[in-house]
Amino acid sequence: MKRSVLVLAIAYLVLLLIGWGLLRSGLNTHWLGTLFLFSPRWVVALPIVILLPITFWCRWKLSCIYLLHLLIILFPIMGYKAFSSARPSTNESEELHILTSNVGGGDLNIPEMIELVHKHKIDVLLLQECEPKEAISLFDKLGWPYQQRHQIVIASTLPMSEARVLARQPETHYRAVAAAACTIDWKPERSIRVVSIHLPTFRPAFAKMQAMNFAEGPAAIREMGSAYCEVADQAYQEVYDSDLPTIIAGDFNAPADSEYFRRYWGGYVDSRSAGKRGFGYTKFTKYHGVRIDHLLVDSNWTVIHSEVGPDLGGDHRSVIVALKPTKAMSP
Repeated sequence: MKRSVLVLAIAYLVLLLIGWGLLRSGLNTHWLGTLFLFSPRWVVALPIVILLPITFWCRWKLSCIYLLHLLIILFPIMGYKAFSSARPSTNESEELHILTSNVGGGDLNIPEMIELVHKHKIDVLLLQECEPKEAISLFDKLGWPYQQRHQIVIASTLPMSEARVLARQPETHYRAVAAAACTIDWKPERSIRVVSIHLPTFRPAFAKMQAMNFAEGPAAIREMGSAYCEVADQAYQEVYDSDLPTIIAGDFNAPADSEYFRRYWGGYVDSRSAGKRGFGYTKFTKYHGVRIDHLLVDSNWTVIHSEVGPDLGGDHRSVIVALKPTKAMSP
């Protein structure tokens, strides 16, 4: 029995390490990997509930081995950030403050959004799944000019160009705008490009799996993966062609460890690099959270601070970021 306990502990550890490796590999585009990426990852800790009491009863000195299991689950698998890595703010006049939020999935709490904008001295506001009537109500009260293409919104107190559509959703989503960009005159003779993005969701495919439809579910995930890549590639090509300092933010509908995300956006700096401690989840279900809303920057920017905002009435949380230009950014 004592030997069996040790074998089980080691086997469980090996499985966790294999799972961790698969999460970081291109193999997570397989439908099983994609399903796990979006599922409650805490389920991989459930064996500890059974194994730890048994181990403590048989070989109590071996119980501490499960600390290693928990560390692997908590940090690389679930993505917990143990320490805040925000940088000190030295000159706010040289900082750009941005808020991005998918405001669908509920009724937007406009007074709280306005309070958040003022509290963080937001210069640029990017919204996704924003109905025109919500945009009118919000920006009438805020007093900001804005550009809207379908449900994609870019707003700023700074002078900005007309919004240009960069990518559209697939036919199954009525070719709705998936990404739009504006050029913003941030400083005299210093223009920047800001992109608001909302990539295709895997939710319809996952619904088939939740309904135990194993005949159609895996194929549906693969089809959504192909649709996701098609739209993401459109957006990426348009963004990549810009010579201006660039910020890309919104609902990417993919966690940062997904190969679907890394394939197109892995070359950009994720604002989470200067985030607060915690999981940083931006989308919540009844059972778990997942980080699918991101703010990315190119090498022209340094991330000073990043945090997840409060509940504003929907099922997503906003991402609030402070940036400053690097020395490489020329006027």
